Amino acid sequence: MSVAYAPERDSSGHAVDLWARVALPAASPEPPAEPVAAPGLRRALSLLEEGVLTSRANRSCGSYVARAVPSAGAVYPYEFAVLVMEDGVPTAFRIDADRRTCARLAAGSRVTAALDASTLAVPEDGGALVVTLTRPWLSMRKYGDRGYLYTQLDAGHAAGNLVLAAAGRGATGALRLRFPRESLSELLEAGENCREIHSATLVPAGPADEAWTRWTVHDDTDRELRGPTWRSWLESTCWDSLAAWPGHFGPPAPQGAPAPLARIRTGRPLPAGQSGLGAPSTWPELIGTRVSSKAFTGEPVSAAAVWQAVSALSTPWETDLPDASPLSATLVLRSTTEPEQDAVYRLGTGERQPGRLPSTDEVARACMQQRALAGAAAILLLHVPRTSLAGAGSAADAENLRELAFRCGALGQLLYLGANRAAVGVTAIGGFDTPLWRTLAGLPEDDEILYALLLGHPDDSGVKFDRLAMAHAQNER
Repeated sequence: MSVAYAPERDSSGHAVDLWARVALPAASPEPPAEPVAAPGLRRALSLLEEGVLTSRANRSCGSYVARAVPSAGAVYPYEFAVLVMEDGVPTAFRIDADRRTCARLAAGSRVTAALDASTLAVPEDGGALVVTLTRPWLSMRKYGDRGYLYTQLDAGHAAGNLVLAAAGRGATGALRLRFPRESLSELLEAGENCREIHSATLVPAGPADEAWTRWTVHDDTDRELRGPTWRSWLESTCWDSLAAWPGHFGPPAPQGAPAPLARIRTGRPLPAGQSGLGAPSTWPELIGTRVSSKAFTGEPVSAAAVWQAVSALSTPWETDLPDASPLSATLVLRSTTEPEQDAVYRLGTGERQPGRLPSTDEVARACMQQRALAGAAAILLLHVPRTSLAGAGSAADAENLRELAFRCGALGQLLYLGANRAAVGVTAIGGFDTPLWRTLAGLPEDDEILYALLLGHPDDSGVKFDRLAMAHAQNER
């Protein structure tokens, strides 16, 4: 068979254009490294290491670097900034967790003005303000628009675990989500770099372990010395697509006693000392040894162990969110060693729902054919009425999608730690068949499921498929 070719033409111009697109700018000289001197920065880095960046879990991860918190697809689409007093001057640092470096972005009056405009302050006497910033592109390039939800869930795990890590050291960290962001975002150069501010955690002064000694500081306050920054046009396009999404924030709730992020009534009294997460002094061990289950064997698990894990959801938090929330939790107990307890439970009321429980095949279908998860003994669903997702135009103090997703992520982290304490396997997924789960769990037709967490007898001999390149959590083929 003969093949006809088009006449040759001059393509040198196109080749030059292509090369201009793929070429990289020269790297700027790196400023000299300095030791970490500010006590507040040492404190913050120590807590970031424990609460987010490292894990002591005994597992085989291959090239995957174990962290203290889970992430959809092991993407970790967030970063941190830390504001502290350095030599008596308020100073802002951008944190590079991979390189373990801190870039000093600004100091003095600019930082003070941004804090004042944001109604935030650096805790005194060696405390720190840790700002979590999301980078949605990292998740959206794998999961599409739904990656934005995963970004918020992942950030909720991280910010929530940071508060738990502080509490494990005897300090009460306060998490803020409702504050003006514009000035602080400008100071941290967030928007221009396709980041958005997720939350701010006030960390009181206290001792720092030796983890901060791995870090260095360099001065980055002179922008002219930085040179050009490479940025993908794809990330910029993704960022622009988010501009129209509603993002109103209601007024901060009056500060009161710490409160749980969801109403949980199990109706199952546990033996003394077994409910919740136990003493805060034990939390560092739970945080450091947390794991995500790769699969479930399908063997029944103890109902008491599941209820113990679920009781961790009642752990109180200090936030500026309202105590009341439209978020609800439903537990599907389907394969326990006490079959009389297998049922669907509305955890807000403790009510037990009659009806047929999902089969193994139905669990697989409802989890987007993630067959390794089909043997889960219990499934926790976090869901809200569709009307609560209205965003701008809702009641003044109504929660937006970001705040609801924070609740889900932080509650998910509590369930991970509670499952660790109860010796039950656990994994969280954001990809699932919502209509099917509505049917299987008997949820209202107008409810949307934001998060699903599965518990069971772990089988860690397989592969965590969603860490691979394809979006297996969304049934990508």
